[in-house]
Amino acid sequence: MRILSVLLVIILAACSSMEDEVEVEVALPVCDFEYSRYQATVTGYCQEPAADLPESLDVIHKRITIKPLDEISEVFWFNKKMKYSLIKQEATAPLIFIIAGTGASYDSAKMVSLQKSFFQQGYHIISISSPTYANFIVNSPNTKYMPGDLAHDAEDLYKVMNLVWAQVQSEDEVEASSFSITGYSLGGAHSAFIALLDEEEQVFNFEKVLLINPPVSLYNSVSILDQYFDLRNNREASVAMFDEIFARFSNIYSMQRSSTFDQSSIYNLFKNAELTEDELKLLIGASFRMSSSDMIFAIDVSFNTGAITYKNHTIDKLESLTHSMQRASDITFGDYFDRAMLPRAQREDANITKADLIQRYSLHAIEDYLKASDKIYLVTSQDDIILQAGEVEYLQSIFAERAKIFPRGGHCGNLDRLSFVEYLQATFQGERN
Repeated sequence: MRILSVLLVIILAACSSMEDEVEVEVALPVCDFEYSRYQATVTGYCQEPAADLPESLDVIHKRITIKPLDEISEVFWFNKKMKYSLIKQEATAPLIFIIAGTGASYDSAKMVSLQKSFFQQGYHIISISSPTYANFIVNSPNTKYMPGDLAHDAEDLYKVMNLVWAQVQSEDEVEASSFSITGYSLGGAHSAFIALLDEEEQVFNFEKVLLINPPVSLYNSVSILDQYFDLRNNREASVAMFDEIFARFSNIYSMQRSSTFDQSSIYNLFKNAELTEDELKLLIGASFRMSSSDMIFAIDVSFNTGAITYKNHTIDKLESLTHSMQRASDITFGDYFDRAMLPRAQREDANITKADLIQRYSLHAIEDYLKASDKIYLVTSQDDIILQAGEVEYLQSIFAERAKIFPRGGHCGNLDRLSFVEYLQATFQGERN
């Protein structure tokens, strides 16, 4: 989820009222928020010290042609190659693929945290955007299955992984001693399905597979997030709450008299704004809606569904998209599931039901494999906001001793925290069975 994108929209609008920049000393290893899982999801689990990770990495930003360029709509002129990144060690080393979460790119903030952890452990790293990210959607050769079908997403990702691995071998002279895979949120679920596919294809023969804060059921998790941003039944209240949040952030940011925008400044903004849980949930829901709107627009154009743009209409790069994006922002994932994903699946199999599809888009669909495979690990939080009641216990029952359940952290709020990084080290360096 792109929480920082929401914060940028809210906070940076206040910059015009700032005075000259003055350096402000604001760095605390731990914060003094009263803990909530929503705060941890938005700002990170800052009650615990951060791990000692590299400040920066030598990232090679790469692009690859996967789909004929003339098949990509002109409106996506800036996306006419799939983007990913490589971080390499100096010599032969194990390589890990990292898959981004819902609507996130290969270089999102959470991806960077994971890159730092694995580079520190000695891994080459290839980072790939989510199949629900616009750049992936418009470049994918798949024209049959919409993003969200985990098994088919895994097939797309696996093809991309093969192509980019071949590219980095030839262009960057990367040599891998072994392969592993991980991903956070939706990328965690994708990692599991990719691992199953690789059992058949045996291209990578993954040594370790780690699911980080995955949804048990994609449908259940996005339904939770949809509820946080309810503009249909409560539009006036939501808009009023946004106005109040904006006013508080604007005042606080102006008083800081510093344009620095990093983890410390985010901490101070939230500390002084004193957001309620309802306000934090609104920010989380708005961030998810922004991601899903981008996804829905890219799908609508790429698959010619006619849901928010005119069917069979060619959109050129100078055409206004305001109306289409406004329509997309009003569509929930539940709408997308009911109006697009389910009908498309039923055209292929008239007997499939909504319940069948919900099951297929979940870890339940590969439960036997997850139970049996001793190379697949899971890490999540007891208070992860995208898990419904009973789903943490379900994950514990499936993964048993291969599961690590942190008591706190919200959804992916502890990826740069000391205990989480120590867990990664223990898991991938063979210090646990």
